[in-house]
Amino acid sequence: MEVMGLCAICGRSAKLYTCPLCGKLVCSRCMDPEKGVCIQCARGRGGPAEGTGDVGTYR
Repeated sequence: MEVMGLCAICGRSAKLYTCPLCGKLVCSRCMDPEKGVCIQCARGRGGPAEGTGDVGTYR
């Protein structure tokens, strides 16, 4: 099942992927294919998606 919507990082309308660390829905441009996480988590700036109430586990 494909999920379409707006990327939580760049705002682009595209097929979305879920970052396993922070839970953000991101497009292919904002997903780091080597690390399998969003570019913010890959750079060490991850955290919970805004408004989720999740405290996050990666810093």
